[in-house]
Amino acid sequence: MLTGSKTSFKIKQLVPDFKDKTLNFSNTALRSGETSDFTCLPGERVLQRTQPVRKPRAGGGSSLTGALLCTTFRVAFVPEEGVAKTEDRDSVPVFLGEHDVALASIERVVAVSPSRWKVLSARSSLRFHPEELVLFCRDLRVLRFHFEKSCAGTAEITSAIARVYQPSVPASLSSFQRSALGSVEMKQYLSNRGTDPQMNWFEGLQDWERELARTGATAWRVSSVNDRFEMATSLPRFNVVPQRILDTELKRSFAHFTEGRIPRWCWRHPEGSDLLRAASFQSNIYHEKHDARNLEALLFGRHPQCVIVEVGEDMPPLSEIQAAHSRLRALCLGDIPASLSVPDEKWLSSLEATRWLDHVRSCLRRSAEVSCLLAEGDLAVVLQEAEDRDLNCVVSSLVQIMSDPHCRTLPGFQNLVQKEWVSAGFRFLHRNNYTRDSDKEESPVFLLFLDCVWQLLQQFPSHFEITEVFLLTLHDRAHLPLYSTFLFNCQRERGRNTQHLSQSYTPVNGWQELVNGGLAPGWGGPSFPSVWDWALHCTPERRDSFRKPSNAPLSPGIVPNGNSEMPSSHELSDCSGPGLLLLFSKGSLVPAPHLLPWRNAGGAASSWKNHRRAPSCDGLPRLERALKGQPLGPRGPLLPLLLGPCLRVWRGCYLRGALQIQVPPPVSSHLHVDFLASEVERLRGRLALAKGLDRHGNCKRAESRGTNQKPRQETTNHNFLFDGNGRTGCSPERRYTQTPTRGQKHPKLPP
Repeated sequence: MLTGSKTSFKIKQLVPDFKDKTLNFSNTALRSGETSDFTCLPGERVLQRTQPVRKPRAGGGSSLTGALLCTTFRVAFVPEEGVAKTEDRDSVPVFLGEHDVALASIERVVAVSPSRWKVLSARSSLRFHPEELVLFCRDLRVLRFHFEKSCAGTAEITSAIARVYQPSVPASLSSFQRSALGSVEMKQYLSNRGTDPQMNWFEGLQDWERELARTGATAWRVSSVNDRFEMATSLPRFNVVPQRILDTELKRSFAHFTEGRIPRWCWRHPEGSDLLRAASFQSNIYHEKHDARNLEALLFGRHPQCVIVEVGEDMPPLSEIQAAHSRLRALCLGDIPASLSVPDEKWLSSLEATRWLDHVRSCLRRSAEVSCLLAEGDLAVVLQEAEDRDLNCVVSSLVQIMSDPHCRTLPGFQNLVQKEWVSAGFRFLHRNNYTRDSDKEESPVFLLFLDCVWQLLQQFPSHFEITEVFLLTLHDRAHLPLYSTFLFNCQRERGRNTQHLSQSYTPVNGWQELVNGGLAPGWGGPSFPSVWDWALHCTPERRDSFRKPSNAPLSPGIVPNGNSEMPSSHELSDCSGPGLLLLFSKGSLVPAPHLLPWRNAGGAASSWKNHRRAPSCDGLPRLERALKGQPLGPRGPLLPLLLGPCLRVWRGCYLRGALQIQVPPPVSSHLHVDFLASEVERLRGRLALAKGLDRHGNCKRAESRGTNQKPRQETTNHNFLFDGNGRTGCSPERRYTQTPTRGQKHPKLPP
């Protein structure tokens, strides 16, 4: 519309409930939701539709032309060239198509005309016909839709999206969920879906026993003492504890830890060490003789040594993680919606000021240190956090990814997240803050973990089966409040709210009996699926890109975590008396017998302690050498480089929206220039590598240039780590440089 028009559209706030009758449409097809090229979910209604609309392609090229729809669940774009493909229903995702975005994922709606732009909310008034609609998403995507001159209803569909996109209260979030999952047909469809046979949900006794058998942890057993969540509401029903502790003795141990989160087994290293996690000690409780013995057994298992790692030390607090992520969003997306980007010469310093990569480095460093400790064998490493529900999830998961090849496969990674995050009681609902009513508890801890995994994937690409596409898809789905994986804080809440039944269960008289008959109070709400059911929200082409085309199979006779050896005799022997207790602090190990409250308490516990042998520090030098980055053998963990140039920005995630904003539609020249610049850098690196292998003196000049300068890395500052083969760990730049021989310095990268 021409500038200066007096036409005004008033936007009225409306909760997007599919039962609401306040929206009246003259088009009968829109009211029913059935169109020739778009099919709604049961219970979903189309609010507005307009065409023709152009959508720029990702990475440049010609734009897609099609129809733009706003429903009670999503904003859908239906390209004209993709209409014929909808006949194959098996290839169409149930929830979201390739060009769809859920309303709950939208953070801001901006209407743009040639001379102005306006951020729209539920109570905004639109005084011009927009020529472009920009949707800023919570997952850092930016979607742009350009209205053709012949397009009618541009103001109406823009107003409809601004009216229903923001679930600012729990009631509107519930309506959004019901529009997708609340119908009887959808409940029955989800209940009849099969499960992945490779998926381990860690909800039953057999799930944990299967994990114990996979890792070869024969000295541990699965306890059902918390079956009714009476001991600890945030712990799962089943927990792994040492074999020799009875359930009657175990019940007395919950009171000695915060929220009852006792030391629990997580994973067994191929060398015989065990990884545990626990909350902080309760020091204001009297420890009797039998309690002290059981607590020692929980911490040590059957190992003579135990290392307690204070995870919160030298790690960022949750508030700082949230602030760093907010600064990173502002840097990558610019000043929404003005898109005022930082000048190029100041962008790197602004990136450093966000401190996001510093937090990634802290998590990777602490995980690498724990991995080195576990690689030495015959000790128990206990990750201790105040509540055992945040950074413990990050470190325990990264340690297993670095040390266990099975966790770097697609099913192994999904099982790892299910075990260390979902089942362990990570507060997904509070940390994601879908309803925007718990800002003080919001913190992107899970997104920080995904960034750490991406860094490992960049430095060790040949060791991973999963791809960046898989991590990016999981990152985006974590912002969508539709999946039981991310909607609850613990297993107890997940079971109470979803009324979880087996996947094959269907009521005798159909689901309508439960909805209308009132047999169960929670059955009126939606049944949330798991995020691991990728067919619901990903196309087959995208699911195929989750795995790399070729993946080397494991050697015969080796179990998935690489442990082909049986535990030695001393590992299965009963270690009597208090063993050597070490505290990992400030990058070093120190004996800390005073750390355990029952060893310092008087009464029965102290008399029991006096009759035991004194702990020995014979194994301390060996562990210190491991922490200093000494070679750990061929089965050592993946230890990444942590220097500044080695940690990179996740461009595919954080910069995908910024690149689209900076490009004027429809030509995407900036994307082509950026791609060509990266190609030039690759070619320069290969040219430098070829010169280094030449026999005409180029290699000597590179060596002399490298020896005239002191190396920036030090092997004792825990920043420069080694891989399992005794070589220095390599960043992605290692394919551009010559691998130095023993005693040589690393040559500098080409300018």
